[in-house]
Amino acid sequence: MKHIFKIILGLTFIVYSLNSFGQSKKYYQGNKGTIIDQTKYDEHKISIKDKMKSMQSMQLVEDFNELYNRNDSIVYSYHWHFTDNPKKTIKEIQRKKAIIGKEYPISQETTLSGKTISLNDLKGKPTLINLWFTSCAPCIEEMPVLNKLKSEHSDKFNFLSITYDSEEKVKKLFEKHNFDFEHIVNSRKLTTKLGFNGFPVNLFLDKDGIVRIIEGNVPYYKKDGGELVMSDGKEFLLILEKLL
Repeated sequence: MKHIFKIILGLTFIVYSLNSFGQSKKYYQGNKGTIIDQTKYDEHKISIKDKMKSMQSMQLVEDFNELYNRNDSIVYSYHWHFTDNPKKTIKEIQRKKAIIGKEYPISQETTLSGKTISLNDLKGKPTLINLWFTSCAPCIEEMPVLNKLKSEHSDKFNFLSITYDSEEKVKKLFEKHNFDFEHIVNSRKLTTKLGFNGFPVNLFLDKDGIVRIIEGNVPYYKKDGGELVMSDGKEFLLILEKLL
């Protein structure tokens, strides 16, 4: 499987000073939407490390993003990257995090529909930018959820997709799959060159075009019978509404 999927090969970790937040209880939300406490998180990490002992060259890199910080608790999203080159993986993570708090560098791009778009065109509303590519199964799976978000909330928010794939590849995929965003294609400048190598990525910009939050795919949740199903996008809607 290509390294551009969210799971990258490895086992060492980045410590983001999680103990520097006083006595607040810490909770962790994975990419399936499940929230666990510190004890469960540590147990899960130990279990994964035990399973990886036979792969001696692999190291675990932990990637945390703060979601909520309340008086008595902090909730982080987390992603685990398994890699045989932790230094390279850490640099990729740091490059992505470096754009948080900065304008997303969209400048006079031509969309698939022939429209010219720049960051100024997005200002005034919060924006969801979806980064994807045509051979990414998780990217395709979340398209109906993203379409629904746009259909119901395009009056309040902007919705834009960006891929490094060619116009030809994108149009061929759209013969089978509907993705009702405005699309910028053939752009490594706005994807991999910014440090994005795991897809899908969902970026949340405030009304001034500043990147505030970076997430992976639409979360999953577990039904009563244990089946994992994709969320209806309510988590993404909550983030956008907080940026109004």
